[in-house]
Amino acid sequence: MQSGIADSVKTAGGELLYVDERKFKDTKINGQVLKEWPLYTEIFEADKIINIPIAKHHGLSNLTMAMKNWMGVMGGLRKQIHQKLDESLVDLSLVIKPTLTILDAVRILVNNGPSGGDVKDVRTLNTVIAGVDQVAVDSFGATLFGMKGSDLGCVKIADKYGLGTMDLSKLNIKKIKI
Repeated sequence: MQSGIADSVKTAGGELLYVDERKFKDTKINGQVLKEWPLYTEIFEADKIINIPIAKHHGLSNLTMAMKNWMGVMGGLRKQIHQKLDESLVDLSLVIKPTLTILDAVRILVNNGPSGGDVKDVRTLNTVIAGVDQVAVDSFGATLFGMKGSDLGCVKIADKYGLGTMDLSKLNIKKIKI
């Protein structure tokens, strides 16, 4: 791998596993849009789930952060959810409950994502956002792009359904400089 991740994992004594297509199983979701979808089974077998998305612009959803990151555990024809992407992301959040979300905003892609970004579209913020409420993490993450959580359809819908809060004034946010 070009990233060096495989070597780092090996050096740390870990085991790097690759996606195994046989581990996608139809999962009942019973959401607004998604009733059932093939999801990666290991996400439901783990003791704890830590979601570590990278904050970036996305042409269709405005931003990719915590809830959008769950598309990574979807099998099947993911492009089918693009017609109702925000609702589908919230539906995934009905069944995928992270223990912790860590939003990597060290460097963010502010335009032309996900695939057309250029170095000139990258801003270095040296910021990491961590929380147990993925809706709140996405809402706070939106501020890094000059937006509010309510500017993101999935955040607004998830807040309405009680899956978390987008109202940052209701949160106890601690900012730590290192």
